[in-house]
Amino acid sequence: MKQSKFQFINPYLKEAEFKTNPDFIPDDTEFVMQNSFHVHVRRTGKEKRANVELELETNRNTNNAPFQLHVRVASDFKWEDLDEDTVEKLLNSNAPALLLSYMRPIVANLTNVSNLPVYNLPFVNFKAE
Repeated sequence: MKQSKFQFINPYLKEAEFKTNPDFIPDDTEFVMQNSFHVHVRRTGKEKRANVELELETNRNTNNAPFQLHVRVASDFKWEDLDEDTVEKLLNSNAPALLLSYMRPIVANLTNVSNLPVYNLPFVNFKAE
């Protein structure tokens, strides 16, 4: 097995906001979460580096949701010997997929310490538009 030419450096939590809805009344019906993901890529000049942020907004435009959540995680990425087209694909799909794996336990922990059931983020296809 060979190490990838695309690497990340120390993913970190940049922002987290969690609000429960005091008017939410749980019942037997399953509430469908409304997740909105945004990917922000900032390249560093001509260096082979970029900072990628994954932002999640959950239930922002819903009044009857059990909670609202806003989370941002980020990491610096670096690469070598890759063509520009490949780099763009990696920064816009692979990088957010990796960041989602760091965001998932943050969301689970936040909801776990509330009076609501634990929410586990689903898998997301960042290649689909």
